[in-house]
Amino acid sequence: MTLSALRWFKAALVMQLLLVAYWLTIQVVDISPWNDIVAGPAGDALRSRIAISALPLIALVAIFAFGLQTLGLLSVAGYGVYLAVQLWAWWKPYAWGANADQQAAYAAGFAKTLKVLPAYGTHLPPDAQHIVLHALALVTLLVTAMAVARMRHL
Repeated sequence: MTLSALRWFKAALVMQLLLVAYWLTIQVVDISPWNDIVAGPAGDALRSRIAISALPLIALVAIFAFGLQTLGLLSVAGYGVYLAVQLWAWWKPYAWGANADQQAAYAAGFAKTLKVLPAYGTHLPPDAQHIVLHALALVTLLVTAMAVARMRHL
């Protein structure tokens, strides 16, 4: 790898680890009103949620860390899917309105969290913790894609 490629690679690794660390923090550390983990799952449900969400992110970091362009492309695709799912889950209900199940889940888990966007009718805004998560995921995706574009086949 060239020096420029190495810098992008390191930046991508830092962003990926930051994304994982942030996600784990908002899942297990009570920093109310940023998050409301009291309303969230506990015990086995929390462990399952962490396993379902954090392990794939950690796997993406691991496959990227090999430094191979092919594996890096898989990592970029994985972050793209992760971001798409996050945007679908949070921004679709805000833009087009939430159904009754989404409204109930939102009221139970996110009613006390910090909001920066207004709610109107059934349009429920992503809370601040998720806006930051989405921004981190987007920057991670872009930086990882730039790093992969600069990798050479080994």
